[in-house]
Amino acid sequence: MGTILKISEAAVIAVHAVNFLAKAEGSPSSTRLIASELGVSYNHLTKVLQRLTRAGLLVPGRGPKGGFLLSKKARAGKLRDVFEAMEGKMSLSNCLMKTKACGRPGCILGDLIPETNRKFREALDKKISELPARKTC
Repeated sequence: MGTILKISEAAVIAVHAVNFLAKAEGSPSSTRLIASELGVSYNHLTKVLQRLTRAGLLVPGRGPKGGFLLSKKARAGKLRDVFEAMEGKMSLSNCLMKTKACGRPGCILGDLIPETNRKFREALDKKISELPARKTC
């Protein structure tokens, strides 16, 4: 069964790649190593790492010993920075439809949407440096 929460595969890969690099303790990691460890497509990971680099979250290394490291910005940053580098600026709504469309003063789902948004914001406010060690999903 799928999940109700829809997050792009690129954003999921980005979060896991940043977590992997955070646990690499300052050693550059190659795209091939990261792809292998995460079990993701090398080509897709390459595009994700490029976007994270453009966002200033990764520092690429050149040459045979090259690879990627977290930037100072990423080491001090939050998971939200990674998510927004992939998905754009986050704006969460507490309504699945515009109030004009459903015409109700309160949501028929009660506090489900606002509570889900609050928990999602909480999760994204975690510091990258404080993420737990990677687990197999």
